[in-house]
Amino acid sequence: MSATPTTRGRDLLATVAAGTATVVGTAFLRSLVRHLAEALDGDFAFVAELTAGDWDVARIVASWGRSDVQLAEGAEFDIAGTACELLASQDTLALPEGTVRAFPEDRFVVRHGLEGYLAIVMRGADGTRLGYIGVMSRRRLEATEEENAALAIFASRAAAELERRRHETALRARETEVTVSRAQLVHAADEERRRIGRNLHDGAQQRLIVLGHRIDLARRKLADAPEEAAEMLAAAREEARAANQELRELARGLHPAGLSEYGLEPALHGLAASSPVPLKLGTLPDRRLPDVLEVTLYYLVSEALANAVKYAQASEVTVEVLLQAGTLIVEVADDGVGGAVAAEGSGLRGLADRVSALGGHLAVTSPPAEGTKLRASIPLAPWRNAREPFLDYGHEGDGGLGDHLIELIRAGRKTVSVSLAREWDLEGGPPKIGQQLPVIDRHGLKRACVEVVRVTVVPFAELGPEVVDAEATGTGSHEEWRAAQRAMYDGCREELAVLLEEPGWRLTDEEPMVVTWFRLAAD
Repeated sequence: MSATPTTRGRDLLATVAAGTATVVGTAFLRSLVRHLAEALDGDFAFVAELTAGDWDVARIVASWGRSDVQLAEGAEFDIAGTACELLASQDTLALPEGTVRAFPEDRFVVRHGLEGYLAIVMRGADGTRLGYIGVMSRRRLEATEEENAALAIFASRAAAELERRRHETALRARETEVTVSRAQLVHAADEERRRIGRNLHDGAQQRLIVLGHRIDLARRKLADAPEEAAEMLAAAREEARAANQELRELARGLHPAGLSEYGLEPALHGLAASSPVPLKLGTLPDRRLPDVLEVTLYYLVSEALANAVKYAQASEVTVEVLLQAGTLIVEVADDGVGGAVAAEGSGLRGLADRVSALGGHLAVTSPPAEGTKLRASIPLAPWRNAREPFLDYGHEGDGGLGDHLIELIRAGRKTVSVSLAREWDLEGGPPKIGQQLPVIDRHGLKRACVEVVRVTVVPFAELGPEVVDAEATGTGSHEEWRAAQRAMYDGCREELAVLLEEPGWRLTDEEPMVVTWFRLAAD
C-alpha cells in the first residue's frame, strides 16, 4: 500500500525533525540538508545565503552530497544562469526534471547531471530574503504539496538560524570595535594625565611656588619695611587668585560643573554664557540621558566651540540633539572657514574614539569656506539606566502610530501600557504604584506625564482580555492589539537583541511582560 500525499508530508516532517532535534547552529544546518536529501532521495542538498544585491551572489552555508556530488561550504557563486534565479520572483521552485537542458550555464548541475531541482526561499522575521534551501537529484525529483509545506517549515527554522548567526557576527564585530576604541581611550587617558601634569607643573604649581616666596619675603620685610611687605602680600594675593582660577578651569575640563546634578541643558547654557562665540541651542531632549552620554555630548560641544574660537573664525555655533529610532543624534555646526581634520592626536580624534567606544560614529564635514559640522550618532539601548524611568511611544516609519497613542493618553482613552520586563530590569525593575512617568515621543520630547495605579508581570501568552482591555490600549479588539504588539517588537528586534545581549531575539509566548495601568497626571 503506497503512502498518501498527506502521509508523505508527515513522514518528511517527522524524519527531518527527528534528525535535527538535538543539534543547533551550523550542526543543525548540516544535519538539515543531509536528512532532507535522504528523505527526498536526492543526490545533493544545500543551504545558500545571499551575499550581495537583491539576488546576485550566494554562498554555501551547509551542504551534503552523495559520492562525488560535492560543493564546499563557503563557496560563492553567481545566481544568474542557475535555476534558482527563478526564485527572485517566487518563493518555491520545483523542476521535477530537465534542469540540465534548461540551464546549460550552470556548470555544477551539468557536470553532475542533476535533472531534478527543488528549492524554497528563506525569509527573515521582517520578510527579507536571506537565501534558499535546495535539493537536487540525478533522477526525477517531485514533491507533493504536503512535502513542500514541510520543507517550508524547515526553511523558516533555517532562516532563524541564519539571522541568529548574523546577529552574533554583528555583536562580535561590535565587541572588536569597542576593544580597539577602549585601547585608544586608554592611550588618550594617559596623554590627558600627562597634559594635566604639565598644566599643573607649568601653571598652578609655579604660581604656588612664587606665592610661597612672596610670603616669605613679606614676612622678612614686615618689621623694617611694612609698606614693601604690604605690596608683596598684595602681589601674593593676586598670585593666589590666578592659581585658583587655573585650578578651577582645569577641574572644569575634567568634569563639567553641575552636569551630573542638573543635566545637559543647564551645562550647555553655562558653556554658552562663557563663550566668546555665540552658542545657539536648538532642540534638546526633554529627559535626562545616561551620564556617559551627557558627558560625551558636553565634551563634543565644548571641543567644537573651542575649535570655532581658535581656528574657524566663526560668528556662531549651533547645537541640535535629537532621538531617532533608538539612536542619539548630535549635530554641532559653525559658520567658520572650514578645513577641520580629525588628525591623530587632535581633540576631534579623541572625541571620535570616545563616540566609537559607545558603539557610535562621529562624522566631520568641513569643506573650505563652508564651516564645520560634527555629527555623532550613538545607540541608546546599551546605556539605559534607572535614573529616570519613562514610557516611550513611536519609532521611525511607524506611520504616526506613536503620536496617535500619545494623543489617546492625553485624552484619557489609553490607560495601560505593556512592555518587556527585561527592559524594566535595566531601569531598576517595574514601576511602583504612585510613581510618575514622563511620556516620551520618538524625538525624545516629553508629551505628557502619567501616574502608575497598578502593575503586574505575566508571560505574553497570558495577556488575555481579562488582563489587558483592548479599549484601554487604544485598539479596536484584543486580537488587533496582540498583532500590533508582535509587529512592533519585530520592527525593533535587532535593537532589542543588542539591548538584551541575546542574538536572534524575538518575542515568544513565554517572554515576561510588565503591564502598567496609569492615569493622566498633572505636570
